[in-house]
Amino acid sequence: MKTGFLILNYNSWELTAKLASKVSGFKNIDLVLAVDNCSSDGSYEKLIALSRGRFTVIRSERNGGYAYGNNFGAAFCREQGVDILFISNPDVDVSEKDVGLIIDAFAGSDYAVLSGVEYNIRRKIEQPPLWKLMSYKDDLMDCFFIGRKLCKAKKGSPLDRSVKIQRAELVKGSFLAVRLDSFLKVGGFDENTFLFLEETILARRLQKAGEKLGVVTGARYYHNHSATINKAYKGVAKQIKLLYDSRLYYHQNYNRINKAQLILLKLSMRFSLLEYRLRDLLRSKGIMR
Repeated sequence: MKTGFLILNYNSWELTAKLASKVSGFKNIDLVLAVDNCSSDGSYEKLIALSRGRFTVIRSERNGGYAYGNNFGAAFCREQGVDILFISNPDVDVSEKDVGLIIDAFAGSDYAVLSGVEYNIRRKIEQPPLWKLMSYKDDLMDCFFIGRKLCKAKKGSPLDRSVKIQRAELVKGSFLAVRLDSFLKVGGFDENTFLFLEETILARRLQKAGEKLGVVTGARYYHNHSATINKAYKGVAKQIKLLYDSRLYYHQNYNRINKAQLILLKLSMRFSLLEYRLRDLLRSKGIMR
């Protein structure tokens, strides 16, 4: 079983190089691939200069976002005979031991997607440990401050350490591993999204195909949450706009909402964006943290 480790880079070559250098030393990883998603800071040239041994660097044909870049890299890995592919953000840290636990879990199960437990930079488990698929109502409520507070408890499930693999509705996109055949069979990530909800749509595609997703409860990884996104998009409002674009696409194409529901969701998102833009403005003036 050949294993690969894919890191999608956009203007974050230092983080990518650090992670690639570490993973290249793992005995249980056969190929480390950095895909530069048409960075504007010379990332590709800097990473190419560092490529050697198991570390390979390629550049995508265009900056088509998270889904396109990772699909581009997954296709390359398939050509190299990779069976199990780890897909990671550059701002992630993981050990060889934890990667090994996930590989072993694939060998002893029929899961299509597995990950470990996400820890934040404070070395605490990121809450919730397991995400749930959000409904139309959940995303509508999430457009409002009060709604976000009321829906917070519904967004995930607690961790069950009594099982080796805990089945999940979806696995976080910051770090996951896929059976490459299963991933490619359902079309990989949906390239109609640019950023956000890629793991949600992948989960829906895989579940429709009868595949399972899970978290290896004994494995862990550390994520400096949104470090690369924050670098690329200054201001929360810009990130929320991308999130809302993906949510609209998801509910139209996967939840098949009707016209009235679509109009209501669009209006709610516009109202919400005004709130986030005001917050960004207040922060830029030092009035609000």
